[in-house]
Amino acid sequence: MRLALKAWIVLAILSAIGFAPTPGHAQVSPIQSCVSKLADGHDTSATTVQHHDFPCDTKQTALGSGDFVTKLVFAPVLAKVHDPLVLRLGSDWQESARITFRFADGDTEQIEFNSRNVGYFMTIGAIWEFPIPVRSSLLEAVFIETRGSANVRGVVLSPELATRSESYARGLALTSAYCAFAGLAVVLLAYNISLWAAMRHSFQLWYCAMVSLLALYTFSSSGALAMLASGLDNNDRLRLNYALLVAVGASTLLFVRHFFGDEAITPRLNRLLHVTIALSAMAALAFAVLAPWQIRLLDTLYFIAITIMLSMVVPLLISARRNGNRYVWIFLVAWAAPILAAILRVANGFNLLPHSTLIDNANILAQSLEAVLSALLVTARVRELGVERDRAIRGERTARRLAAIDPLTGLMNRRAFIDRAIGRPGRHRLMLIDIDHFKSVNDRFGHDIGDEVLRAVTSVIQSSCPQNGLAVRLGGEEFALLIPELDFATCRPEMVLKAIRSEPMPRDAHVTVSIGHAEGPMASEESWKRLYRLADSALYRAKTDGRDRCCSATGFQAA
Repeated sequence: MRLALKAWIVLAILSAIGFAPTPGHAQVSPIQSCVSKLADGHDTSATTVQHHDFPCDTKQTALGSGDFVTKLVFAPVLAKVHDPLVLRLGSDWQESARITFRFADGDTEQIEFNSRNVGYFMTIGAIWEFPIPVRSSLLEAVFIETRGSANVRGVVLSPELATRSESYARGLALTSAYCAFAGLAVVLLAYNISLWAAMRHSFQLWYCAMVSLLALYTFSSSGALAMLASGLDNNDRLRLNYALLVAVGASTLLFVRHFFGDEAITPRLNRLLHVTIALSAMAALAFAVLAPWQIRLLDTLYFIAITIMLSMVVPLLISARRNGNRYVWIFLVAWAAPILAAILRVANGFNLLPHSTLIDNANILAQSLEAVLSALLVTARVRELGVERDRAIRGERTARRLAAIDPLTGLMNRRAFIDRAIGRPGRHRLMLIDIDHFKSVNDRFGHDIGDEVLRAVTSVIQSSCPQNGLAVRLGGEEFALLIPELDFATCRPEMVLKAIRSEPMPRDAHVTVSIGHAEGPMASEESWKRLYRLADSALYRAKTDGRDRCCSATGFQAA
């Protein structure tokens, strides 16, 4: 497990910084993108596009949406036959495009594609990769004619010339990182679902939802979905990305909210949280349904909603901190990386930061680190809740036991005795035991000595009670023994009477008891009432006959 985790971290870091061992690097100078906007309906050809006016100092996003021609300016480069060049571009919203490669000898080659078939050129990391024909002369310029460009991040994103071997090495590093992330997601899901099956805490389900949606978003945003479904329109894939990113954010907020619990979140904050999620979902739905209509406005509203959703983490943590939750700081450590990645993504959404492959793929490392640390956090929280549950169960058992026990003698009280006695199978003997003249003991020696006398009598009753019998203090100085038929011979009323007579009493007090007993079933409440009436009548007979004796209910009926 630890070895796999270390390997995953190394792969994720390699993918995040774009480093991997490569056979060699192409000597390509930095690329400058010079963009010119085309008038509506303007037609171009491979010849005329090369002579277009290309300003290089204009910010691409300032030109709005529409049709464009972009010239990539770089130092001429010669491709090698054994390791040809490729043109790598970041995936963006456009209807169609035509790429023209111009060589020093005046020859040109073209590649045309549209949003429905560009998946053929998709590589891992949502990078379009176009092969450049090998010529004996230098490649001196590349022209990209783009139709229906949204231009919300730029017309041409992160253009790069690389050798085939370099591209392969980078793709291999990214693929390894994405596969490691997928494996991690599967492990975390299996682990947390098994925990939920045992513990049934709602935040565990929200954590599983967060991980699942994050895996789906990564699968789509990485370009893997387009690579597997080559017929998928790339613009539809981008619509899906917008929806999935909001779903990830919503499930994350709900995980945070349920993780800290109801006691840490005020009702007002809870309502604000759900309103924020609803507005963000509406913004994502509007983009997915209405784009490309007013796409720049829809994109801006979307990232405003994402910003509000991201900011909701602050009041959630503050509220949890005010309520004394001890996991707030650990939570901040676990979520520092994904929060930073989200801030960078939002900054890029508002064009405060330029598009980069690092920002696009930073979520792999950030969210993976978060997933691992949050899994540890979930485990700690589950353990804490488990301890609290066990403590509550023990407390409930203690309270139940205390509620069923007479505090002075330690015997069952009347309610607990009746609950356990009624429904017992077979015949039983009920002995009602009453201390004779107990009031005189209290009057003569005081109530403290009276309590000691009660405990002394209790000691005899407990020692006389067989394993399957029940001993109870019915109240005051009255006790009872319920004996099953198998123990009739070993626990007779005469034996109990004799044991109490011989028991040493405090202050050498002379203490005797009267016992009335009866035999019968205990299968129902009616049986219990009848048996009690018989035993009580026998006890009354024992007292009227002079006390310090046993009397059986056999031979007469209770009044």
